[in-house]
Amino acid sequence: MDDEFYELEAELKRLRPVSASPLLAARVEHALGVPRRNYWRWAALPAAAALAGAVLLRENQPLPVSGPSPAAAGNVVTYKPVSAQNLLYEQQDGGLVTLADGTTARRYLNSYVDTITWKNPRTQASLRWSVPRTEVRVVPVSFQ
Repeated sequence: MDDEFYELEAELKRLRPVSASPLLAARVEHALGVPRRNYWRWAALPAAAALAGAVLLRENQPLPVSGPSPAAAGNVVTYKPVSAQNLLYEQQDGGLVTLADGTTARRYLNSYVDTITWKNPRTQASLRWSVPRTEVRVVPVSFQ
């Protein structure tokens, strides 16, 4: 009887589990409400904030961009911001959370792409810059 257990144990040690498919892992994460880890978005956040601040400070002033030969005064090209838009492309329910004061709230994760467009009024050339961002919102919930 002990030999049978040793043989079974040796056979079980040789077994290796099959790794889960990426599709299954994504479905389980979605069902559990686990947010995706997109760390590259956080790297773009300071750049987007700096750009937004620069646009606000220079709202009425043209943005100079050097031409091929900056020595000539006529080669300076100016761009002016003409539009800014944000596109919501994903919304997730982050589940219930407990706030520091003990109240219950629901967390929502919204993913956007912000796009700013500049245009040169003289040549009609345009420049477009897009930055992804994730917004986390917490909404209080009352149970009755």
